[in-house]
Amino acid sequence: MTDAVVTVLTAWLGFLGLAVLIGGLVVDLLVLPTDGADLNPIRARLQFWRMLAIVDLILATMSALVLRTLTMTGGDLASATAALPAVLTRTHFGTIWTTRLLALGLVLLVSFANSTRLGRWPALLLGVGIALTTSLSGHAADWGDLTLSAGIDWVHVLAASVWTGGLFSLALVVLVDARHRPPRLLGVLARRFSRLAACALAVVVLSGSYNAWVQLTALSALWLTPYGRVLGLKVLVVLGLVWWGAVNRYTVVPRLDRGHAAGVGARLFRLGRLVVRGSSRPARSILPARLLTYVRREAVLAVIIFACTAVLIDLTPGRHALHLRHRVEDEPVAVHVTMSELHASGGVPKGWRFTPPLGDPARGREVFGRLGCFACHTVSGESFPPSSAAGPDLSDVGAHHPAGYLLESIINPNAIIVDGPGYMTPDGRSVTPDVDKNMSVAEVIDLVAFLSNLRAGPGHSSAKPGQQ
Repeated sequence: MTDAVVTVLTAWLGFLGLAVLIGGLVVDLLVLPTDGADLNPIRARLQFWRMLAIVDLILATMSALVLRTLTMTGGDLASATAALPAVLTRTHFGTIWTTRLLALGLVLLVSFANSTRLGRWPALLLGVGIALTTSLSGHAADWGDLTLSAGIDWVHVLAASVWTGGLFSLALVVLVDARHRPPRLLGVLARRFSRLAACALAVVVLSGSYNAWVQLTALSALWLTPYGRVLGLKVLVVLGLVWWGAVNRYTVVPRLDRGHAAGVGARLFRLGRLVVRGSSRPARSILPARLLTYVRREAVLAVIIFACTAVLIDLTPGRHALHLRHRVEDEPVAVHVTMSELHASGGVPKGWRFTPPLGDPARGREVFGRLGCFACHTVSGESFPPSSAAGPDLSDVGAHHPAGYLLESIINPNAIIVDGPGYMTPDGRSVTPDVDKNMSVAEVIDLVAFLSNLRAGPGHSSAKPGQQ
């Protein structure tokens, strides 16, 4: 439970730091006017918050490395520390982590060395690269790095960071002295950000819808799985954020310098709000304070959205969670059949499936280690070295595959080939090597028993040695 809380907190702080970094740079470069010495204090405060965001990202990145290593080794902090070099040099996560830390170091160096407007563009480009490492170390990269899923998730992270990070910059820096700013200047700032936020929102909705479809695969996963329920809560909070953004865009921002918003969307929004709340038109003098209030409400909702996203990172995606609902029989049951029934049903009993004999999971674990299966497959809760290839995670393989299927996968891996990275070679064959020649029949049976025993999660077993 403690590990889960730390993992969620680490991801949450990482999302917030990335949003403040990217959103602050976008506000500085695209929202604030290029001229005007009176805006220099605002830019200085934005620079301060960017530096805090970089420090936050570095700490979150270091914490993520420790947490991922603990998961891979299944041991304590001492064993995880010993495994750090192998994780950094031999795993996909290690490569992504190293790239992310180098990018953070560069953006910190650029921020210190050059605080001019021209120097902020390289920092923004580095921030875009850091956002990519976020996508490549999450669920979106399950199919590989150079995939549509990873690319769309990257765009989603960028758009969300621009939108919410811009809100944080407005709430914490730009609008804190809104009462002392000319209404026309506030109108220009708010309108520029409103257009930017509208574009970002459209990208977030489209990319988020695709991500939800990929990770759920079935509408029922939205209420049948923890992942789906948290995602549903996140969507509700996003709708609240959109509502307050619309209130600002159509009732406050236009009146700061032009009187009222034009367009069909603005008219429909005002009409709906008139029906719900009645006629109300606040004095123009209180509009700056109201603008700040609404933006701060949006920022608070954005913080909650990132908290939901951090929880989703630590949950099993709905596509896997639904799959795990299909239970595998715990104990093989002997089937009695007459010879005439056997012949009548095509030579096998009705509903037949191959069932290997009982093996010893403890000896099977030794076979797993001797063959070096851990080089491609992760088994959470075990003390094997971290995997260095993209084979499927076997931590709960026994929960959703019968023993007969596991045995076939070992002795005839090309009988059934799962399409996708980590399962299939470029020439269309299974990535599983022919290892049956290096094992006796008894060892194969014991290895199947070990794999069938992996079904209750990290560090747990569902059977004792001698049981399958």
